[in-house]
Amino acid sequence: MIWTRFVVSFAVGAMVAAGSAGTVTLAQSPQDPAVTEVRQARDAARKDVDAYKAAGGAAGSPDHPAIKWDATLWAFRERYPRTDAATTATAEAVRLLAGAELWDRAHARVDSLAPDDPAWTRVAPVIYDEGIGRKDLPTAIERLSRAAAAAPSASVKSPVLVVLGRAYRRHGDSAAAIRALETAKAASPGTPVAEEADGLLYEIKYLSVGLPAPPVSGKPRNGGAIDLAALRGKAVVLVFWGTT
Repeated sequence: MIWTRFVVSFAVGAMVAAGSAGTVTLAQSPQDPAVTEVRQARDAARKDVDAYKAAGGAAGSPDHPAIKWDATLWAFRERYPRTDAATTATAEAVRLLAGAELWDRAHARVDSLAPDDPAWTRVAPVIYDEGIGRKDLPTAIERLSRAAAAAPSASVKSPVLVVLGRAYRRHGDSAAAIRALETAKAASPGTPVAEEADGLLYEIKYLSVGLPAPPVSGKPRNGGAIDLAALRGKAVVLVFWGTT
């Protein structure tokens, strides 16, 4: 029986590492210069596109600055082949073209990717976003399904399957979403991708709209105890938050 609805929001704090003498410092890793170069190009492209729009430029136009920046970003693929920089550049190029409604160009770029290209891991979410934006998730699902089926390695297949699972879920096909996510999890056990798939599976199976809320109990700040089961039949909002 459905006995409550709830909203869960999470405030995620920054991850920190403890230094000497009790000092707390942010944990950081060196930035790849090639990735920095790509991100600088991406930022410049976005400013150029914003200026074009502000001046009244139309989407889909042959003089849209996304065309120029697509070529610039795509060149990074040859300069830094099969690297994180190339992966980032590929996804940003496709995103720019899709945002400019240059669909044929965007799809041609996607179709040019080899099945084992690591760029699929970041292009897949762009395909999903396009499906949402154009209200055409079936086409996005078809493209993602083909990419997942053709991918020869779990490092590419699993991330694409996770995005496919999201697309199926949003489209209302929970059974297909579960199959995609279970396959992604099985193909990459013990990885962050498997953890993401596991989290989405939990949401689908236990936190979907219309399902009974899972057991929740705890102590409020003013003392006593709270058990969600005791609030059966009442509207309940649960807010989870945390600090570091």
